[in-house]
Amino acid sequence: MRTADRWEALEVRHLRALATIVDEGSFAAAARELGYTQSAVSQQIFALERIVGAPVLSRHPGGRRPVELTDTGRVVLAHAGPMLARVRAAEADVAALALGEIGRLTVGTFQSFGTRVLPALLTQLRSRRATLEVEIVENVDAKALLDAVETGEIDVSFAVLPLHEGPFEARDLLADPYVLVTRADGEERELRDLDGRHVLLSCAYERRLVEARVLAAGIVPTGYARFDDNGMIQALAAAGEGVAVVPRLTVDVSDPRVAVHPLPELPPRRIVAVWHRDRQVSEAAREFVDTAVEICGGNGTAISLANR
Repeated sequence: MRTADRWEALEVRHLRALATIVDEGSFAAAARELGYTQSAVSQQIFALERIVGAPVLSRHPGGRRPVELTDTGRVVLAHAGPMLARVRAAEADVAALALGEIGRLTVGTFQSFGTRVLPALLTQLRSRRATLEVEIVENVDAKALLDAVETGEIDVSFAVLPLHEGPFEARDLLADPYVLVTRADGEERELRDLDGRHVLLSCAYERRLVEARVLAAGIVPTGYARFDDNGMIQALAAAGEGVAVVPRLTVDVSDPRVAVHPLPELPPRRIVAVWHRDRQVSEAAREFVDTAVEICGGNGTAISLANR
């Protein structure tokens, strides 16, 4: 059989079996995850190996060590990920088409945007589309939200630039400047006042950003601490347990326990709306993004992600 003929026999289930074995670490665990018998999973891998013409996995006698990818397996898996994501996105598109415009829009968000901006956005959207069901998915893991966009689990997500590589389109929404948050009677006002202070942060990116600036200026904080809960960061700053350097959207500026000061030395983070560029974007999703641009007061510029 010609090589081209063999490759035409490739099926989604072959690639899904390979990806699941690698994720789960064994044929038995993959079978449980997929709802197949172990022999059925083995047959799918044997079929895949006949198609590609080489082993894709190294098996170890007794199954005591996790299976390992061969060089061929690594190449196949690198292509399998995007292909499986496209299949899941196609499934989501068909489901959305069946539901029609009175269906459900799934939106991904992170904590600060979900608290400060999303409620007003949804109120505005519902004034136009009262029957639309909106499911909200919140996650502190930015990559997890974008992965869900790629697989079609989320229709539109909010994210902070830069984005990791993927089939994404985005529109610019707003610039969120960094601020310094201290207790109400705190003396700290500027980045240089972090010298000898404990710094509170909400993500690893902020630590890299702050460290680069303070090192260049010869400023030496006593240490850094990162927390996922924005309210906790603010409470700790209010109690004098550290000085927070965070995006303004993460802060309740009406809190009398804290003082909030601008930090023009740090570039603001840019927040965008993101969707899958190859999916059929519903009219409801388009209107949702347009409403987000309107609420955020931005110009809604399309962001080119071709090289990301």
